[in-house]
Amino acid sequence: MPPRRILASEPQLWPVAWSWTPGPQASKDVDLIAACAELYGQEYGKWGPRGRHPGDWVRMSPTQIHRLLEHGDSWLSCAYVDDKLAGYCIAIRLHTPLGLVAWITQLVVRAIYRQGRVATQMLYSIWQFTDCYAWGLATANPYAVRALETATRRPCRQQLIRNQGSDLLRYLSAAVDYLPEELAIDAQGHPQPRVNTEFFVSHAELPEMRRLAGRGERPWDLGDISEGEEWFACTFSSQQPTTITDEHLTELLVGSDHIWIHAYEGMTLDARHAWNKHAEVEVDAISAWSSLEPDAQVLDIGCGNGRHTAALARRGFAAFGVDISATLIERAREVHHELRDHFGVADCRDADQLPPGPFQLALCLYDVIGSSAFIAHDEAMLRAIVSRLAPGGHLVVTVLNADATLHRLAPEARPQTMPEFINALEKLPPSHTMERTGDIFDPGFLVYYDGIHYRKEQFDLASWRLPSEVVVRDRRYDQDGLRELLKRCGANVVSIRPVQAGHWDRDPPLGNDDIRAKELLAVARRP
Repeated sequence: MPPRRILASEPQLWPVAWSWTPGPQASKDVDLIAACAELYGQEYGKWGPRGRHPGDWVRMSPTQIHRLLEHGDSWLSCAYVDDKLAGYCIAIRLHTPLGLVAWITQLVVRAIYRQGRVATQMLYSIWQFTDCYAWGLATANPYAVRALETATRRPCRQQLIRNQGSDLLRYLSAAVDYLPEELAIDAQGHPQPRVNTEFFVSHAELPEMRRLAGRGERPWDLGDISEGEEWFACTFSSQQPTTITDEHLTELLVGSDHIWIHAYEGMTLDARHAWNKHAEVEVDAISAWSSLEPDAQVLDIGCGNGRHTAALARRGFAAFGVDISATLIERAREVHHELRDHFGVADCRDADQLPPGPFQLALCLYDVIGSSAFIAHDEAMLRAIVSRLAPGGHLVVTVLNADATLHRLAPEARPQTMPEFINALEKLPPSHTMERTGDIFDPGFLVYYDGIHYRKEQFDLASWRLPSEVVVRDRRYDQDGLRELLKRCGANVVSIRPVQAGHWDRDPPLGNDDIRAKELLAVARRP
């Protein structure tokens, strides 16, 4: 049973694929709910002596899981190995007077994958925002507590939970039906970092799990629980997070493709968006430069919502748009429903996925080149595009202009070493730039390291998906670098100029370091 959205990760112990789905949407997927219920019954644990069926596996019906997903702020994160559900996590994002709280209502992972950081990765997918007040879960599993600590880079501290947990629990108990309204109280009347949920799972393996979870430099601070209790484990934004390690950075950026694809899918791109309102005038300029004949074949690479493809098709050209994102292609077909057959899904780094052509013109606009941050990906894409051009056919490319930002970055935003970079990325504030303005050149939201620009982007305007925050990286070019890249890929460069969106024919042209010159526009031809 394949997930709704699969995000391929970098190789790990197992080839894990990830998906996340809004809870109300996931609740309608009967097969997915059944798979979660089956996994829960196989892996969650067994009833203890005071449980409903002592010694038997604890089970949860699809109806019970369905109820957890009905909450309007819930969502479901899943991990798959060979298309089989390896783990899942149900969470809610709860807006409280204290702030945003990200709370796990259920977390289940197959035993054989529990040492592969599968739970931690799912928590990363849930806890993407850096501006939460608190993150947490109620659990009788010490490994789940450790996954929480790893994902949030903050330790669960008994005293902090005792001081702040009661206020937090009052809001959570109103949204999560199995949570009581108060923390457990000890014999002296003091609140403890645990709750009485009357969930009598077996504690037979708990001492060994506690011992393993408390190894190394991370002592166990939450004490013990009695049968029927669970730890009320939470971390708070007021805690100083541990420094991002190289390993953690890799996990944050795992699956580099899915991060930038997800970022572009998260853009609403309505008619007012800066990236969306210049298609007609840009097609006018492209048509003039390339001297296209009627019915000329045109390939639009990274077509997104299809605005350029549609503008060309409506002028009589045989235009076809492709994008790596099936979500964006479906959106293009919905927006331009009369041109549905003019769009298709393709990873344009692979020439075999492109239509055969030959095309008289190929477009690769709005920074498709550079989005993955890997030069090898840019070369593969350009070679594939050039291979589909007719002899003498034109290629029009835009890339982000490195000269428009580099000299405007503060010294701390241009780290020279890995520790300095990790520190700068940690302190980098998130923005809504991509979604709301498209102006990804504000130096206050950028870090530049080893040839790559980094930024944190948040998305919360789209009605078809949940809010999220991702670390986005891109590679920007200067004129010499872009010219050399095109030459290596078999294209003869006709011209390269710094441009402003919607004003490609500005005369006199903009200077390389003009803040308005956010892109470089290149016109090239296949020999």
